[in-house]
Amino acid sequence: MKLSSPSGHKKIIVKDSEFLDIHLEDFEEGSREFTLEVELLGKNAQCTITGRVQTKNKDKKLWHVSQTYLGEAQVGNIDLRGTAEDDAFLQFDGKAELGKSSREAEAQVNEKIMLFGNGKGRSLPVLTVKTDQVKAASHGATVAPVSSSQLLYLQSRGIDKIESLRMLRSGFLQI
Repeated sequence: MKLSSPSGHKKIIVKDSEFLDIHLEDFEEGSREFTLEVELLGKNAQCTITGRVQTKNKDKKLWHVSQTYLGEAQVGNIDLRGTAEDDAFLQFDGKAELGKSSREAEAQVNEKIMLFGNGKGRSLPVLTVKTDQVKAASHGATVAPVSSSQLLYLQSRGIDKIESLRMLRSGFLQI
């Protein structure tokens, strides 16, 4: 399932032995807020959420992405990456909640934001575990400016600054 330039609220339920691969992307101008709730209800339910977003100018984009685990042997992954450029702002709120009825779940939440110019970003990954029967659970976040050493490396190879920044952005967002 692919959602382009998402906004508003969307709720999805994943049942027994279903696998759902969700791709979120937003490379268009404009400010937006988006909420995605995924409930893993069945045994062996799996859901991977991959999101890529770019903010420019004075745009403000907020993504709230959550997975709730309510069954047995479930696997979920949230991988969000984005860039904030110029005077833009980007915020990720990724959340995995392993409910009391969850057994042997694997949950992962990763959020990365690269800053260009005066761009600002905030990353708030949350992992809530309400059960003792967990197979694996992790979360992580990075918000950092573009690497000056990577930029210098590309420029020392004869690539101008604008092209170097484009290459770093594309590689980070995997586009």
